[in-house]
Amino acid sequence: MIDQNGKPVTKQALKTYMATYNAGVRGSKEFGALPRALITICDNLVLGKTTYVKCVEGQVQLSRRKDGSVAGNGL
Repeated sequence: MIDQNGKPVTKQALKTYMATYNAGVRGSKEFGALPRALITICDNLVLGKTTYVKCVEGQVQLSRRKDGSVAGNGL
């Protein structure tokens, strides 16, 4: 995955992005700084399904929780 600056995302950066996605308010400055691809992936992730995002250090599994948040295994 590539961030807004065109650089590959690290696992630490993805962890920060996920915290912002789960707690952020759409339209806020922080939410606007998230990579568009990550927002699209997380928005389309349904309960009980998983997907993988590639980082510099390897793949991270993302899954939608019952409370509506998205969790990353391996972060």
